This record gives sequence, structure tokens and C-alpha cells, in this order.
Amino acid sequence: MRYINAIYTTTLGHPIDNAELLAAYEVHLEKLPLEKTRISELRSFVQYSLVGQRTRYMFAPNLEDAHDFASRATLFQDGVEQALDIFAQQIKPAAEAAKITFDAVLTTTSTGNLMPGISYRLARRLKGLLRANCMMIDLGNVGCTGSTKALNLARALEDSFKNILIVAVELPTTLLDMTSARTDIWQGNCTFGDGAAALWVSNQREQGDMALALEELHYRPQADSGLALIRWDYRRYYTFALADEKTFNNEVRDFVAQALSETAAGWKAEPRWAIHPAGISLLVRLARKLGIPHEALQPSVEHFRKYSNMSSASIMHILKEVAEAAPLHAAINLITMGAGFNVIYGRVRKEA
Repeated sequence: MRYINAIYTTTLGHPIDNAELLAAYEVHLEKLPLEKTRISELRSFVQYSLVGQRTRYMFAPNLEDAHDFASRATLFQDGVEQALDIFAQQIKPAAEAAKITFDAVLTTTSTGNLMPGISYRLARRLKGLLRANCMMIDLGNVGCTGSTKALNLARALEDSFKNILIVAVELPTTLLDMTSARTDIWQGNCTFGDGAAALWVSNQREQGDMALALEELHYRPQADSGLALIRWDYRRYYTFALADEKTFNNEVRDFVAQALSETAAGWKAEPRWAIHPAGISLLVRLARKLGIPHEALQPSVEHFRKYSNMSSASIMHILKEVAEAAPLHAAINLITMGAGFNVIYGRVRKEA
């Protein structure tokens, strides 16, 4: 059995709310070389996407700081370094107090590319706390399911890997593109925020601040039909691209409903949830059909209001909050979805 012994979380950068972001975006929309009717359509879409009270964190001091490949890549690298500094300060005293060394470091991001990778950059900060032949793996191009896939990998490692670090660092605001006329790019501009999360996973329930027993993890890839639903496109840098709205909504709904129907025996009796925030509106619509109580969605809804969608980091932020509030022996269900297309369902149980 694997246990999550600690969850470390951080935001990156400064907060910017919907009203501030909309005001900034409207200036850029007016500059687009488009007919007035198309600008009006895009403005209406952006206004709809930024309706209500919602905040996200943005690492770059200003929206215009990410304007070409070099500036975006540098911002991503600087944001990663800041996140790793924060996590190292939290992880080192915990590991030293427990008198353990880490046998593997698994890192993930879907919003940039570094060499050397994130795992090596963290290893330099944790000198003396990694075994000599520590396994270091950087998972890339896995989208919003990255942290859960890393958890699945940790679960599959043999018992000699006693203590494992998982780190997800996501800076999707470095992908902002305010020069595009495409609706899906503007959807990405409005959806995401920057943040990071780290997990200490082991085979000892007595270690760390908590013990969340990893009881189940079901991975449902849909590469045969879902490859084009969420993907990269390219302009000055990577850009967020989606299938057309109707296809995206219908297929994602069907994939998520299928995954939850297949695992219903595991979550029906204990409907306490940590849900990746990209799936909130979808699950609100599916909740009655699937038998998920409305109040079970609230931790993820509240996370989305405070931080927006931090890609693979969000699910771990939400899990930490839900776990801290859950009674002993309670089960917590997780569901996340992302590029590939993938739906991952999991369940942990609070044992300490």
C-alpha cells in the first residue's frame, strides 16, 4: 500500500481577478486586425468566460512580459525555480525529522520544457536527502492529468522505492496569446492560473503530516478517438487548442460519464470529492444523473474561484483541502481529465 504522507502547495506570482483581466484583454481585442463584428463576437465570448468573481495567479509581473519564445521560456524557467525553492524549504525539514531519504523524484509539467529537467533542479536543492542512485523522471506533454499519472507511476514502483517525491509545476499564463482571433486560444487565456504542488509518497503510514492510503487508481485513455480534443498548436510559442465546442463537450461528457459509471461501486457510498476544476461545469450537469451530491462539488468550485485552473497542480491543492477537513477513515474520490484524452479516477482513505 502506498500512502500520501504530505502535500505541499503554492501559488506563483500575483493575483489578478476577472475584472482586471477583462479590462486588460479588451485593450488587446480592440487591436486585432479583424472586422468589428468578429471583434464584438470575441469580446462577448471573453466577457462570458470571465463572468463572476474569480481570481488566478500570474507569475509574470505584466501581461505583456510574455511576448516571444525567449521571454515565455524564461518566465517558465524562473517560475519553476521559485516553486522548487519554496518546496525545498518545506520538504527538507520534514525529511530530516523523519530521517529518510528519497528513492525517486517524479516531476511533471504541461506548460513548458526544461533541460536539465525539474527533477534534477529539485535534486540540487535536496542534497543529502536523495539516495545515491535515486531515480529521477520528468513527465512531459501529459496535460492536466500529469500529477495523477505521476502518482500512478509511484504506486506501480517496487517496494524498494520507499519514499517518493512527486512535483507538479504549472505556469499556463506563460502561454497567453492576445494576438489571436481563435476562440479556443481566448478560452485558454481566460481559464488558467499558475501554481504548483508536491507530494511525499511512501509505504509507511506513520510518516509525515498525514496518511492518505491510495486504495484505487483507474486510468482510462481514449487515444483512438480523443487525440484532437485538447492539444498544442503553435504560433510564437505553444498555444492551447481545442476541438470544436460541440464535439469537445459531447465527447468529454461521455468519457467522464463512462469512467464514473465503471467505478461507481467505489464512490457511491462515500461521495467526498476532489475534482479537477476543468470538469466542474460538466460534473454539475452530470451530478444528478450520476448520483453525486451537489455539496461534494463545492471544494473544487471554491478552488476554481480562488485560483482558476492550475492544470495538474489543481487536483492536489483540492485534495489537500478536502483531506484536512475530512474525518479519520473517510474516503476521498479524485477525478481528473486532460489531453490524450484521459480520464483518471482514484480513491484515497484518510488513515492519519
